[in-house]
Amino acid sequence: MAMVSTNVALVNYFCHNSALMEEKQTFYSFLIVLQSLLFALVDIFTKIALETVPVFIFVSIRMGITAILLFLVFRKTIIRDMKKVRFGLYFWPAFCLAVSIIMSNIAVHLTAATSFAFLRSLTAIIVPLIMTLFFGRKYTLTDVAIQTSLVAGLYLLCARGGLSTFGIGEILALSCATLAAVSLVFSSRALKAVNPYTMTFMQMSCGCILALISAFATGSFDTNWTQSFFTSKVLLILIYNVIIGSFIAYSIQNKVLVKVSPKTVGILQCAYPVFTALVANVLLGETMNAYGIIGSVIIIACIIAQSLSHETKIKGRN
Repeated sequence: MAMVSTNVALVNYFCHNSALMEEKQTFYSFLIVLQSLLFALVDIFTKIALETVPVFIFVSIRMGITAILLFLVFRKTIIRDMKKVRFGLYFWPAFCLAVSIIMSNIAVHLTAATSFAFLRSLTAIIVPLIMTLFFGRKYTLTDVAIQTSLVAGLYLLCARGGLSTFGIGEILALSCATLAAVSLVFSSRALKAVNPYTMTFMQMSCGCILALISAFATGSFDTNWTQSFFTSKVLLILIYNVIIGSFIAYSIQNKVLVKVSPKTVGILQCAYPVFTALVANVLLGETMNAYGIIGSVIIIACIIAQSLSHETKIKGRN
């Protein structure tokens, strides 16, 4: 619990008390790029754990423990928000992200890490389309230029990851990107009324319940999963996924969404496949060729361009 409290203090410090945060928009970009690194490690570690542990069991335990920790630390805030704020306002964005997380765990198990990263990062393209469709946001020439370049960079980086075929893993990854985009857009609005930790708690709770239902429906608990689960490797991966990959990473995302548009967050999260490719090279032996290097440079250039554009101006709410 001391470790959790320390992590909470760090997140609160960076997101509320830092003078740098108030003066420089680039600080929010740094937080989302940091989150992208954390997510990349989550995917690689999860892929390793799922070699021996059923996916729905692993996801339900990961998200269940995270939800419990969030409630223990922020129970007063969570209870207050759940009493005062209309349930549907934050439930549906949380539900979409929960389904997206479950799909991502299945997809990363069924396809190459870099293929998954490419398709998952298409969230950056889908978010502005949703914002235009539902809220009439203007789609500028700058948006078109940045997002077209992003698609090119993502393809160059990840094309070696198995995109010559398009199976169930790829379909799930694309569905995951779409649901994540919906969640980003509507979470941004819900976070005007609820605390970011309440939103994170709801996301983890929904994910845990859905994963448990799926585990029972698929007979995952009928397998001899305990023997493979209670190993030092899987438990270390679980600890990382709970504390860093869920508690911290999603809290960062929800806090930043209070200040930054979901379109900007989606584009900044394209750092994620770059990190995935680098980590996959070390841990999974998925090497990066010249096209991958060129793609990484294009993605980084797009992230810098977006972080410097007017879309990264901080929202008025503190």
